[in-house]
Amino acid sequence: MKKIILLTFLLNCGIGISQTEFPFYEQIAFDFYKSTLIDSFPTKKKVKVYPYVLDFQPDYFVFNNPSCLGIKWKSNEQFEPLKDYVKTQMNIDSDRFELDFSNLNKKKFKVKKRGKGNYPRLNITAPHKEIDGTERIFVNIHETHEYLWITYHLEFNEKGEIINWCRNYAEVIRTY
Repeated sequence: MKKIILLTFLLNCGIGISQTEFPFYEQIAFDFYKSTLIDSFPTKKKVKVYPYVLDFQPDYFVFNNPSCLGIKWKSNEQFEPLKDYVKTQMNIDSDRFELDFSNLNKKKFKVKKRGKGNYPRLNITAPHKEIDGTERIFVNIHETHEYLWITYHLEFNEKGEIINWCRNYAEVIRTY
């Protein structure tokens, strides 16, 4: 009888052991950007950031091949998103749904509610890994200006630590 009461108590109170199997890659990437990259490569205006991961990962920012890391890959098709990771982010109760902007420097960043706003804007891709490759994980940070796109490629190990990064940029030329 005691076992039944104890089991009922444990199940009703929600006591259990849970562990997140993935670190929050977008948060780690953003923290690295705000602590290191923005100081190394300052912008003239405040960078617009968005609290929700879905606004940070719009469809038009695809994952780009991190060729500046010194490894030559054939194409972007060699990479795939971490499917289980991305699936858990779609849940509003997920601990990887909203970024933490505590201790955000208000002189360098402006938090926007939606994925719109003037430039510069910051977008982060979902974490990707090589298909049939190593356990390395890659994330792109896209800093878009009106006529300049800067991409930071971050490489993570399996523990969620940044082991390498590089920077690419492209100028946008508009023809009318």
